[in-house]
Amino acid sequence: MRAEVNRSPPVFTIEGSKVPANGLVADPESKSYTFDEVIDIIGFGRTTWHIFIASSVIMMAVLNETMGISIVIPAAQCDLQLSATDKGLLTGVSFAGIIVSSHFWGYIADTKGRRRTLIVSLLLTAVCALVSGLSVNYGMMVVMRFLVGVFISAPSATIFAYLGEFFKTASRTLVITYASVAVGLSAVFTATTGWYVLSFTWSLAIPGTELVLKPWRVLFFVYTLPTLIGACWLMMLPESPKFYLSRGRESEAFAVLLRLYLENHPHATVEDFPVKHITPEPGQKDRSSTIPKGSSGWRHVASSVWNQTVPLFQRPNLVNFTICCVVQFGLFVVSAGMGLWFPDIINRLTASNVLDATVCEALDVSMQTDFAVDELEETIQIVEGVCVDTINERVFMYAITLGGLYTVLYLAMSVLMRLLGRKCLVAFNLFFSGIAGLALQFVDHPYVTMALFCSFLVFAGTSISILNGATVSFFPTNVRAMAVCLSLMMGRLGSVFGSNLVGLIMEDNCTLTFNLFACGSIICAILTLMLPS
Repeated sequence: MRAEVNRSPPVFTIEGSKVPANGLVADPESKSYTFDEVIDIIGFGRTTWHIFIASSVIMMAVLNETMGISIVIPAAQCDLQLSATDKGLLTGVSFAGIIVSSHFWGYIADTKGRRRTLIVSLLLTAVCALVSGLSVNYGMMVVMRFLVGVFISAPSATIFAYLGEFFKTASRTLVITYASVAVGLSAVFTATTGWYVLSFTWSLAIPGTELVLKPWRVLFFVYTLPTLIGACWLMMLPESPKFYLSRGRESEAFAVLLRLYLENHPHATVEDFPVKHITPEPGQKDRSSTIPKGSSGWRHVASSVWNQTVPLFQRPNLVNFTICCVVQFGLFVVSAGMGLWFPDIINRLTASNVLDATVCEALDVSMQTDFAVDELEETIQIVEGVCVDTINERVFMYAITLGGLYTVLYLAMSVLMRLLGRKCLVAFNLFFSGIAGLALQFVDHPYVTMALFCSFLVFAGTSISILNGATVSFFPTNVRAMAVCLSLMMGRLGSVFGSNLVGLIMEDNCTLTFNLFACGSIICAILTLMLPS
């Protein structure tokens, strides 16, 4: 019988080489630390705060670029001669850009680096967003907003991987949830600045061009400020050390960890940093030996993308990845798909002047009234030839209210997560969202209806960031950004599917619409319980 061989895992050393599996060293400095233990040693200090705040600003930038257009379009409709179909396309074209480019950016972030990917994509997003503010016709605006979606796709997912990899596994989801408060602040920011900027009526013609500067063009520049700030801030911050380790670049990873330690402990010296060896995470391979040398061309790129994607569809990742994609799809169907119709539905409810009626009864009355009013308004506009580009103040008020609710709920989720855990918290949110959606059909008090409608959307929406934080923890570093990008791509598809579904069936069968969306939340809640704790 052969003697049992000691198979202790290899460790990464500060010199960038590996200690042999049977190489036992008595010196205390040879102790191998897990990455979570290294993060505990580094602590939370000045640089970690910079990473956290910069990541929050980038999350805010993503929402500004994708959702801010819904405030700009009504103010630009006369100058760009936009029809109702044109406005609908402009609202969704950024999501189309995100969907088609998600796989590419996931590959780039996992192979070229989180920080580099974020900086390049944010700068390209800012350029396209600024150019879109100078659009002189509808075609130019569509192309530039599509490119904004293509480039903002990278930070929309990669920022979760980047931020999470500076914190230990147990804290990642909590930290990402705290940072996601920026999502609510973004809604408040876009509505508040839009309300202020669009209150002006000045115009400035640029000599020798067709361009006329107006407040709605300035609003594009205002919305792009967080994008530029985030890109510039990242230039002063380090790359994710976990990314370096996953690519076999141990010396660079140790340099980042040492920098974090010294900057978080101002009075410490290099000799005070006790870490000399790091144990790789389970399933992590030394990628320095697997990266082909001197390979190039489309065949190599295609092979590399394939190898980067396949692990997500193999055990042990397959089940978790499938559940994350399905739940992400459901979350976006409810929060974004139905959420895009929130101002219109609330506007109809308040304009219907129907007392003691459920939401569907009030919507039926409103739709019948609107049909007659629309015919009259269309006749008046044809006769007078007047284009109206003013925005009802209620639109800003609704957006600010929703943003405030998101902000408060994200803060509450951060506290509740410590008590319930992320899996139970997401399941609770989705069950509550589903019950609120079902109850909407039976409540006839206007204030209770408003509260249930907001709960229906917000409890599903806040679960998106919690699930993103969990996704960062479920998958190994070398495929983490790809997992987040592809799951969010499914989410964006969900938002397109949900918004179109509302448009198709809401008028014909309001009850069926709310039943479908509410049951979707409950099904996602059940699926969430199948994920690891």
